[in-house]
Amino acid sequence: MRVFLADLHIHSRFSRATSKKLTFRNLAAWGSLKGIDLLATGDFTHPAWFSAIREELVPEEGGIFRLKESGALGKEIPGAPARLPCRTKFILGTEISLIYKRLGKVRKVHNLVFMPSVDSAERFNRRLEQVGNLASDGRPILGLDSHDLLEMVLETDPGACLIPAHVWTPWFSLFGSKSGFDRIEDCFGDLAGEIFALETGLSSDPDMNWLLSALDRFRLISNSDAHSGENLGREVNIFAGEMDYHGIFRALKGLTSATEFRGTVEFFPEEGKYHLDGHRKCNVVLEPRQTRQRAGLCPVCGGPLTVGVLSRVQELADRSAPRRPEGHPGFVSLIPLPELVAETLGVGPKSKKVRAQYLDLVAGFGSEMDILRRVPPEDIRTASPLLAEAVRRMRAGEVHRKPGFDGEYGVISAFTPQEREVFLKGRRLPGLIPGPKRTRKVVEETDVGLPDPGPGGLPILKAEPDEDQIRAVKAGPGPVLVLAGPGTGKTFTLVHRVRHLLEAGQNPEGMLVLTFTRRAAGELRDRLAAVGPKTEALKADTVHALAFGVWSELLGQAPVLLGEEDARRTFALANPELGRRERKVLWQELSLARERREDMGASPEVRAYADRKAVLNLVDYTDLLEFWIQQIDSGNYTKRFDHVLVDEVQDMSRLQLELLQRLLASSGDGLFAIGDPRQSIYGFRGAEPEVDKTLRSFWPELETVSLSSSHRSGQTILDLGGALFPHGPRLRSARLQEDTGQAIMFTAVNAAQESAWIGEKILALLGGTAHWQADQNAGEGLGPGDIAVLVRLWQMVPSLRATLDKMGIPCSVPGTDLFFHDPRVAAIIDEGRRVLGLGGAEGEERQSQIESLCPDATVVAGPLVMADSLAGDPRFPDVFFKSRPFRDLAALYAERSGWAGVLREVALQSELEAVRQKSQKVQIMTLHAAKGLEFEAVFLPGLEDGLIPLADLEMLTGQKEAGADPKGGDVEEERRLFYVGLTRAANRLYLSRALERKLYGRAMRLPESRFLGELPENLVRLRKAKAHVQIRQKALKMDF
Repeated sequence: MRVFLADLHIHSRFSRATSKKLTFRNLAAWGSLKGIDLLATGDFTHPAWFSAIREELVPEEGGIFRLKESGALGKEIPGAPARLPCRTKFILGTEISLIYKRLGKVRKVHNLVFMPSVDSAERFNRRLEQVGNLASDGRPILGLDSHDLLEMVLETDPGACLIPAHVWTPWFSLFGSKSGFDRIEDCFGDLAGEIFALETGLSSDPDMNWLLSALDRFRLISNSDAHSGENLGREVNIFAGEMDYHGIFRALKGLTSATEFRGTVEFFPEEGKYHLDGHRKCNVVLEPRQTRQRAGLCPVCGGPLTVGVLSRVQELADRSAPRRPEGHPGFVSLIPLPELVAETLGVGPKSKKVRAQYLDLVAGFGSEMDILRRVPPEDIRTASPLLAEAVRRMRAGEVHRKPGFDGEYGVISAFTPQEREVFLKGRRLPGLIPGPKRTRKVVEETDVGLPDPGPGGLPILKAEPDEDQIRAVKAGPGPVLVLAGPGTGKTFTLVHRVRHLLEAGQNPEGMLVLTFTRRAAGELRDRLAAVGPKTEALKADTVHALAFGVWSELLGQAPVLLGEEDARRTFALANPELGRRERKVLWQELSLARERREDMGASPEVRAYADRKAVLNLVDYTDLLEFWIQQIDSGNYTKRFDHVLVDEVQDMSRLQLELLQRLLASSGDGLFAIGDPRQSIYGFRGAEPEVDKTLRSFWPELETVSLSSSHRSGQTILDLGGALFPHGPRLRSARLQEDTGQAIMFTAVNAAQESAWIGEKILALLGGTAHWQADQNAGEGLGPGDIAVLVRLWQMVPSLRATLDKMGIPCSVPGTDLFFHDPRVAAIIDEGRRVLGLGGAEGEERQSQIESLCPDATVVAGPLVMADSLAGDPRFPDVFFKSRPFRDLAALYAERSGWAGVLREVALQSELEAVRQKSQKVQIMTLHAAKGLEFEAVFLPGLEDGLIPLADLEMLTGQKEAGADPKGGDVEEERRLFYVGLTRAANRLYLSRALERKLYGRAMRLPESRFLGELPENLVRLRKAKAHVQIRQKALKMDF
């Protein structure tokens, strides 16, 4: 049977820290010199490299690819034979880096993925690009769970495979000491049985892996993980039989195949850069036993050691000596030929002398692998007696080992310096002095693991309320306002209030819980479900959702509800004579006046808007609340609730508060409102900034309870926020960690440098996203989902995201719903599904109603033709046909030439959306969108007067003189907004500003935010940057 060597883990020039010479011809040339018959392409997820695969490789049978142009291959390597025959072929493979949280800890795992065809790789790439940026790095860095990646691989193609990469590497691997798992089942869950092979990595060999009986069922493969052509074949796999994609992986699965797996060619594991434990900065290297004696701490600086592969293997081992599983092939350990040549010449392995002799040897004896494995030493002696002895010693395992540690490669040598000197002086012939005895490290006892430092996450909130929360829960029976600052447990206290009422015998049907958002309502219902089955009878939703139900109940049919965009458009259509700017201002004034219960008078524009809604049977959100109040005042709605519990009460408008007043007895008994006036940031929507005063005007006997312990943030973060309200109550941290948190303020030269600083800090918090970064920084042990970048203006988001994408940081920007989430669009799509004979996605009644308006021929003609038939239906107001969801549907129908194409795209997008939701990423969002969220680390860029506090947009866009102050009381709302931003952080806060930034097409130099001057100097560490001009380019130096 033909024997062939396969290196199944390499990289392209599009991966970080790789040779820019890497092309498929360059790889094939080096592979042919080294004697490697099959290479993985590497990096097929990168768009440019995938294009090169299509253009430069030709598929053969069995999932194998060859070079399209293989002539004059030797020209790729200076000094190589010009007519170098091409022996190297390719299969599709890539490595994917994952950073995510699982089982309460941040995990960083690298996995190899293989695909049998270009089509399957393309399908996989299309799904994966929904998770993160594939173009920033050949090895993409994604916030995706390994289980979910494996599921995606298996769903893409029956022949697709996933193999965990370098499984013992401390920073980025399945079993790594820094961020790995103890069991493969913990990583892959119910899909663990789909894993059939593991890559040992450079710092371990099969013997070390065979110390764990749990790994006996896996084939152990070894690859180079090469970042240059020179490093190909450092480790390779040996196969025999047919070179066939499916045959290779059937062999690795232990199945009958025309291909056999015959073991691996390995590094000596001590040469790997993470073999032993140590701390490179202090030049400390330790054996596992020494590390345990020192509790995992560096004896020089006291910091944590990087625990190497040998220690980690011993920690998990259940055998004291390796035991090769029956039927598993063996392995051989070799030293790369350039290193042996360098040792014999006494120069570095990358020197010109080494390259010249290397090429002469390959030309004379065949490939590098032939020389290392098969050419007799006596034949090699004709070219170099010293090299012949080195090869003999290497094959016999008679080598000197200086193990690698903490990112520094080890050294494997055939001679001591003294031996080499003797040989070179000719006093003894090579072979007459015996080399070192063949040795193999044997584990004498199962290691005791170092204590897990933990993921650095927040402590779980106590199962029972604290003292303040208990007072709040038991307050009443009169109206109660609970003042609850950030992290004090608003929802937790509210849920315990419900439990308290139920335990006291209160009827859940007489209770109502109001939340600010539908998301909050859903989360609250989930928590209430844990209280007991009685909560099923309790109503919990937003005030607008409840008002929608009241309208439907009293009038016998659901209204056609206008979203915010549709309402603005309807107002514009009702007042076509208004200019765009005048219309915008008037709409804002009208919306605000209605929420504040202010009289707009008999404005003709208001009447025109109301008349248009009446004619078309439309309502906006404010109509719902006004209707409910009218029905209560007229006696048509008489229901009163025994208990109304309100979450985030500071976000309610005067209109909502007056409705709340009417839902309770006149005494206010049963009110339990919880919120924080210092977080009232929706004044532009009519929210009452002093909600406590408004409630007291309704009920003078209002009881106020304050929660003073924050379970989220460290004391430093709380004190920074509190400094903005020096006369308000001080929050104390209830966190158990000694770390009180920290805050850093950075002043950048410009916005680009500010973004780069943010990216560097995020990389440090993540512990780096690549090996070289991990070697430099141990990190904070955070996952991408623990970090947020919060901005005042949406216009700052694109440049920030572009920078983070370029740096390989998984990030996302919360966006709007997909067009087919609009219920009216979904109804139209259902009709398209029906005419294709596929049935409707949801209720038949809805289909039949639309079907009566749109005959099959009309539906087949598409959305634009359907619009003419649906235009008279009140459920489809004319503004709908101008909305973005409908326009997106119409465009997709035209692009995909019919309903079948639309349905395929909708199905794909639904699937991709599910994939996106599984990923964990750094969040970039506005300060308003961050309300109610919390993160371990928060970045607040753009801290300049004019941005925070925000000046009129007319000033920023140049329509008004610079330096204009925010209008009226807006400064105080901006203060509250800044407070919200500060207090989203649990432990780390990064503040920054730029001396110059470009917004709205204008370069602006704004002074620092006035709020920064109110923060205590002793709580903020200052950093600044200086600009340095270099000869070729302007570089910005950052003082970290």
